[in-house]
Amino acid sequence: MEGIQPNNVVVAIDIGASKVEVAVADISVPRQIDVIGIGKVPSLGVDGGCIQDVESAVESIRRAVEEASETSGYPIAHVTAALTGKNLHCVNKIGKLVLSGDEITREDVAAATKLAMVFDPKIHDADTDVALKHETDSVVMHSVKGYTIDDDDTLIADPVGMAGSVLKAHVHLAIGSDSIAVNLVKCIRKAGLDLDGVVMQPWASATSCLTPTEKELGVILIDFGAGAADIACYRGNQSQYTAVDPRGGRYLSQDIASGIGCSLDEAEDIKLTYGHLDDRPEDAFSQIRYTHDATGSERVISAREVVGIIKPRAQEIIEQIARTHLLRDNWLGRAAGGIVITGGMAKMPGFDAMIRKTYGLPVRVGEPLRVRSTRFALTDPEDATVMGVLAEIQKRREIGEHRTERSRSAFMGFLRGIIYGDFSE
Repeated sequence: MEGIQPNNVVVAIDIGASKVEVAVADISVPRQIDVIGIGKVPSLGVDGGCIQDVESAVESIRRAVEEASETSGYPIAHVTAALTGKNLHCVNKIGKLVLSGDEITREDVAAATKLAMVFDPKIHDADTDVALKHETDSVVMHSVKGYTIDDDDTLIADPVGMAGSVLKAHVHLAIGSDSIAVNLVKCIRKAGLDLDGVVMQPWASATSCLTPTEKELGVILIDFGAGAADIACYRGNQSQYTAVDPRGGRYLSQDIASGIGCSLDEAEDIKLTYGHLDDRPEDAFSQIRYTHDATGSERVISAREVVGIIKPRAQEIIEQIARTHLLRDNWLGRAAGGIVITGGMAKMPGFDAMIRKTYGLPVRVGEPLRVRSTRFALTDPEDATVMGVLAEIQKRREIGEHRTERSRSAFMGFLRGIIYGDFSE
């Protein structure tokens, strides 16, 4: 579609293991996101947030963008993308600056924040006391939790103008693979688009689904996708823990395929149509016909047998996430606001009840909260990430810090620019 993408029209893209989703929104009205176009196609060449096949991924991106352009009526040239990856992890750091003036300046705040973002993988983190395993090439994005002055441990959002001797910046760093970011940028550019910026996927889903009260009290958000589960823990209205667990809904489809001998595509259809985790007496009489992949013959299985296949795997995923992530720093004891689950797997009937029973906390299914559209209602849990990216774009625009990098010659400069991108609340 010929023409120029208007400045008030922004585009978010979520490249997942099961789908590529593009959302077009008009953000000309402050604090409102008017979705005017969507594109959603099956994803090829992507697994767990990592590009596995460039050509297939590029084709999926192009198809989703074309669909979004047609439904919105606008050409699409610039996008902001969600970034994730199976090796995404986090660290909380403090930057200390000895003050020389009578009062804290904006330059002092910037200097203290920069000190907090200096990342050395050889050093144990003071907050977690964990030796960080980290490759030399990394993408580091930060969320400023607040600032403290001297020995006072009260977090201050903006200390400019205050007096003190030492300024401390408290920062939450999300650390991902540089190669994942580079391949993401390459695919988007190969699809004929410019990348305006990236948002860490767990933060995007949190922005989309969590309430201020939940973030203040303490809440665990888990975005269950096809290829992985994105985790974001908040307390005191600040992000405290960010990670990606390499277990997602695709594990259930694979178990169905191996258990009954059907193709992966048919297993996915069976999971979406008949998959649930609650007890239903009628399952014993519900018959599912499928094609055996090796012989081509038609076979029959009961819905109860399907549930018997996927239930142990779902329980295993929940327990593994608890052992690997939530028992660290006792998050199950700190989440007074409960647990919010989102993503495609969150829609499976009985999944929320299984998590509630296993974790012993209130659980709700999170849907995008900031939707203002008369044409498209992106209120499904699987739309959480793309709606969160739109919300982050709007926030950056409103505070006047939205920056774009459109020069192909400045490719690595662009990557350095997104390393310290602050997309926090």
